[in-house]
Amino acid sequence: MDKVARDELIEQHLPMVQALAAQLRKGVASGAEFEDLVAYGTKGLIEAADRFDPRHGAAFSTFAYYRVRGAMMDGVRTMGWYSRSDYARYRAEERVNSYLQAESDRLPEAELSEHDPEEVMAGLAQVLDAVATVHIVSIEAAANVSDASEPAVDEIIEQQQSDGRVRLAVAALPEKERQLMEMYYFHDKTLEEAGSSLGLSKSWACRLHARAVHQLRRALKQAS
Repeated sequence: MDKVARDELIEQHLPMVQALAAQLRKGVASGAEFEDLVAYGTKGLIEAADRFDPRHGAAFSTFAYYRVRGAMMDGVRTMGWYSRSDYARYRAEERVNSYLQAESDRLPEAELSEHDPEEVMAGLAQVLDAVATVHIVSIEAAANVSDASEPAVDEIIEQQQSDGRVRLAVAALPEKERQLMEMYYFHDKTLEEAGSSLGLSKSWACRLHARAVHQLRRALKQAS
């Protein structure tokens, strides 16, 4: 890719960086400066543009999204101001982002011709965010965390219904998949540590995790 095309990609996707920065400030990075997050994200965007090869068939927006998000998360890591729920939210975001970035690298080579890869990625992100939210909400409730901008009653009811569907879907997973997901997302184990507890190698733990995510996606889609 020549420099002109690279610079155009960067310019076109700066709004995505700003949107992601605003999104993270509402969650794990509420204490961060918006401009700092944009700076971290822009660095990730530039690195993505340098590495992008359109011949692989992936859309640049998909390729760059998780690298931009990951660069912001790396920046957040240096801040060190977490409460327990903040830390849980950060770790969940980090795990979700790591998995989705790996999936975005794999998708162009996968046999997904009958699906829209970006739609698949969005579905996986939604599932993982839902699993992480169940754990985070339980921590915040236990700590009686108050929020000045308390959500409306209908939003609370909707969240409770969503959490209930997610809990049922996780509980319905085969035993090893369920244990792996709970250790990885709820008990702060690395995927390697969780796999080792179940007698699995790291590569098998990765495969089991991917299988569990896709099973959850199907279950939640049917329940919605």
